[in-house]
Amino acid sequence: MSDPKRDSRASPLKDAQETVEAIYRGDIDAVVVMRGLEGPQVVLLHGAEEPYRVLVEQMSDGALTAGPNGVILYVNDRLCELTGHLSAELVGRHFATLFEGEPPPLSSHVAVQASLSRNGGDAMPVAVSPRPIAIGETEAILVRLTDLSIHRRAEQIAAAERFARSVLEQATEAVVVLAPDGRITHASWRAEQLAERPPVGRTFSEAFPLVAEDSEGAGILARFSADSLDTMLATRPFHGVDVRLRGERHAQSAYLLNAGPLFDDNLANVGSIVTLIDMTERKRVEERQTMMVAELNHRVKNILAIVQAVATQTMRSSRSLEDFTDAFTGRLKALAIAHDILTKTRWIGVGLGELLAAVLAPYRSRDEARLRIEGPPLLLPVRAVTPLSMALHEMATNAVKYGALSNRRGAIEISWQMSDGANPSVELVWRESGGPKVKVRAVEGFGTKLISQVIGHDLGGKAAIDLDAAGARVTLTFPLEAHAAGSGAAGA
Repeated sequence: MSDPKRDSRASPLKDAQETVEAIYRGDIDAVVVMRGLEGPQVVLLHGAEEPYRVLVEQMSDGALTAGPNGVILYVNDRLCELTGHLSAELVGRHFATLFEGEPPPLSSHVAVQASLSRNGGDAMPVAVSPRPIAIGETEAILVRLTDLSIHRRAEQIAAAERFARSVLEQATEAVVVLAPDGRITHASWRAEQLAERPPVGRTFSEAFPLVAEDSEGAGILARFSADSLDTMLATRPFHGVDVRLRGERHAQSAYLLNAGPLFDDNLANVGSIVTLIDMTERKRVEERQTMMVAELNHRVKNILAIVQAVATQTMRSSRSLEDFTDAFTGRLKALAIAHDILTKTRWIGVGLGELLAAVLAPYRSRDEARLRIEGPPLLLPVRAVTPLSMALHEMATNAVKYGALSNRRGAIEISWQMSDGANPSVELVWRESGGPKVKVRAVEGFGTKLISQVIGHDLGGKAAIDLDAAGARVTLTFPLEAHAAGSGAAGA
């Protein structure tokens, strides 16, 4: 005879088992009511629009129904996909065997993360959400398993996107990311400033119309149409091409174009990174450097030509090696003085008073009254400094040898004035007095020739030299503007 209490306990469990099997076969319909007066329940409804089995099957997450003892009673197709097992292989197993490591508790009322085992694959991170349900009078557990790898991948992608955006926002150069079809997907702040219109969504050639800076770049760009250039930039390495951007806004700017392909984890090309590096200031520096080198080369040639001429003429006019050494050394010092002054002023010109003070410094004594210099402020152009320094040195040398500086009583007065007008000129007068009686030589010396040559040829002016009993008087007149014939020595 059967025990009625035992039969009453077994009957609900048997009924629940039969109900679950009927639901699984689709023989009866049900909907899940998460909250009722007596807690979450499964209420059986014959003829419902959506059977319980269909609801569970249509879930995007994996789902299973387990009994109070944790034995799996039912699984949906999505859980089979996640685990790589057939439903027949899962039904009847214990819930804990689905996981690696510590299994999540079925008694939890909140989602718990766990590692779901996969047939022939790595474990998958999932969120396990168990909820108690009632099937008839028997309790069961509905467990939902959400694939977190998708969410984590989405988070990684979002983090990578944020990182890429922050890099682009901090970039000081124009940087854009191209899709394989040549359209811009990302652009730095600088790139957005360069483009006439928002660049994202447009092709590179539309956003940045290029003009080659040199013949090499022109040859490279000429081989591509706009479409093929976009494709090439998106798929091939491209480095070091000098370009400009069309439009008046960028007329004075120069850029260096570079492109490098981007690859995904499978080494498939997914686009490229293209940069436009602003080379404007560098180009200007290079141009200035080129001009300076050319100017330096020009000056060195002029100096060598002057030294050679001075050496040749000094040799011809010297009576002995000692005379040659003294004269030649003095004239080289005059050149050195001029170049020292120009170097200190960075070749922007020298004041006439400053040049006179430097040239005559070796001949000054405590008695400054012997040398009087007066005249208005006057900035000499660079081209005039070396020739005038040479001429003044010759005049001072002659004064020491034959004129006012050859005794203790002589004096020299130097004055100048500048004429007004469209083409101003300078008149410098050198007057000697108190020296020995001047003897007029029949043959003009090299010093006199040098003065006439540098003033006439190099400065486009003239030198008037008068020798009388009172002392030498030299008048130098030359224009301040550049002189075509003297342009060769202007830089010396």
